[in-house]
Amino acid sequence: MASLATKQQSSTTPSFFNFLKQGLFLPTHNPRLFAAVFSIIVTSSSLLLLGNFLAVQHLTDEIRLDIKALNSTNPRSQEYLHLLQDIQGDTRRILLTGAACLLLAVVIGSAIQVLLLFAAVATYSGELRTFGSLLGKVRRQLKGPLLTLAFVYALETAYVALLAAMAGLCYHVMLKQHIVLLFVVSLLLVVSILFLVYFSILCPMAVVVAVAEPGCHGAGAVARARRLMKGKLRRAILLVCVTFLLSASIFPVYSHAKRSVLSNMVSGWLLGFVYTVLMAAVRLFADCAMTVFYYECKGSTEASATTEYAMVSTKEQIDD
Repeated sequence: MASLATKQQSSTTPSFFNFLKQGLFLPTHNPRLFAAVFSIIVTSSSLLLLGNFLAVQHLTDEIRLDIKALNSTNPRSQEYLHLLQDIQGDTRRILLTGAACLLLAVVIGSAIQVLLLFAAVATYSGELRTFGSLLGKVRRQLKGPLLTLAFVYALETAYVALLAAMAGLCYHVMLKQHIVLLFVVSLLLVVSILFLVYFSILCPMAVVVAVAEPGCHGAGAVARARRLMKGKLRRAILLVCVTFLLSASIFPVYSHAKRSVLSNMVSGWLLGFVYTVLMAAVRLFADCAMTVFYYECKGSTEASATTEYAMVSTKEQIDD
């Protein structure tokens, strides 16, 4: 089977939207493999959502009821003190439970991302792997993607901390009413937020690099992704916008599920399951499109390097 990468390199320059189309249809080249991966995504996401409904959402509902009761209770009464203590205790529990759920979601989400990218890279390269053989390949080459994910998470944490510090500084300057300084700090904050779009595509691209190019990981993968994306920012932004719009269009299903689970738990869980299926489809598309985007960037970069080398070589021959 000829790889999609080979076909892409032998064709003319891809159109602006080509990587989105290829990312959408990439799973059809190995439907059994992607069906297995998709099932894992849906199952794990459903379990995480169910845990969130049972743990975090339950505590949130209790706090809301206690606050409602607190507003109608005499502040000098013993009942008011008990309600206040219950709210404080539930708040601590929800912070701990929420942190545990978030950590678990990050770990499971990272594992799914690595598995899905290995499937996408193998399929785009023309490898018709079974799920078992794909797991074997993941085990052999897992170190690089894990190191890259750890490095990417460190970068993202530092960047979020920087944005929070700049927002705090902007608020402080606003209180002091320093107009000129407020304008400068606000401008820097806006630029940093705009750079977040670029950052949100650079980090996933680095993980694709770590999967597709064994031996290139961590900071090297991020640097490699930055070089590959040079001059292709518009298509990168397109992918971010399409993924965001798809996710945003599905989010009302999640909101409705949260409301429904309070009155009818079964319908709420069913809506939650529908939401996880739709989000799994969006994630599958996004990672496949990112993989195709990586190969297009790599192909155009290698083609440019070959053309430049041929021009230099021809010039040297003419000079001789």
